[in-house]
Amino acid sequence: MKFTMSMLAGCWGFFFMQFVDAANIDQCLQNQMATASDSVTIGELKALCDTSTVIRIEDDTEKKDGEVAVTPAVDEGAVTVESALARRLTFESEHNSPFSLLPHKPNYIIISNNLASANEQPFKEAFPDRNVNFQPWETKFQLSLKVPLARGLIYGYGDLFAAYTNRSFWQQFNKAGSSPFRESDHEPEMWLSFRNDMTLFGFHNSVIRTGLVHQSNGQAGTLSRSWNRVYADFIFEKGNWFFSAKPWWRIPESTKDDNNPDIDDYLGNFEFSGLYKMGNKNLDFMIRNNLSDNDNHGAFQLNYSFPLSKNVKGYVQWFNGYGESLIDYDAYSNSIGVGVLLSDWL
Repeated sequence: MKFTMSMLAGCWGFFFMQFVDAANIDQCLQNQMATASDSVTIGELKALCDTSTVIRIEDDTEKKDGEVAVTPAVDEGAVTVESALARRLTFESEHNSPFSLLPHKPNYIIISNNLASANEQPFKEAFPDRNVNFQPWETKFQLSLKVPLARGLIYGYGDLFAAYTNRSFWQQFNKAGSSPFRESDHEPEMWLSFRNDMTLFGFHNSVIRTGLVHQSNGQAGTLSRSWNRVYADFIFEKGNWFFSAKPWWRIPESTKDDNNPDIDDYLGNFEFSGLYKMGNKNLDFMIRNNLSDNDNHGAFQLNYSFPLSKNVKGYVQWFNGYGESLIDYDAYSNSIGVGVLLSDWL
């Protein structure tokens, strides 16, 4: 068999493709390892790089024999250098099973100290014969999970999710009071998530979500607190910065059923949060406000996470303002806590 110039060029192109592909995958792995979470395995990074680094060898019929055109394959929907948010979305999109539970909001447990006075008034009103004496030190933990319900809704672009978040405040060190759970808030929600590709003032709007959320403390009588909201969530990113602008509208309730008619005055009608990613360390914040000139209320929360081991991070949290829990929606809190973080936003 005689080897023509085109056959030699084809063989050269094949081996060149393997060399370039390996070099690109190796470079991709180095880039991903520099910013990936400690919980991401090498296998997951390799799979990500295999799909995001593609070199296509094209046989140009208009070229002369022996000439090979090497052209990178471009996926219009792909991001060449994936951000932490893009990696998170890719990871979640690969878990399509209805039995796949994914982390939603951060999952953590901390020992917290409320530097402001404890809010005992609602409990004294509910139990006038009981000696209510809360301690400033308590254990605060949050459990938050979500599950994909359907993908590719609304012309193939919308993903439907459901989630449940529990945030509890445990008077663990209050032995005289039999270590009660001071408050446990339950937050089921459902939303549609849309991938987006829009730039606004240099910030890339990569995700838009719209959903319905119910929040309740599961109590009855005068201790009952709850509200329902419809919200939109616009997620932006630029470099190592990630932002979420989340306005909402409270669904009205009848006067007879509304246990907290003024909750909007304290928790406001929007939440703005941001995260700065520093390798395997995160610094994030949350701001709420009612934007009122006459009787302004809101809240600010600052969180910092850092690695302790492969699967666990250290966690520091400071909360200042109103609504750390539903029972405290109209009571000022100033708490700082230290503990461990099991899953983060990114």
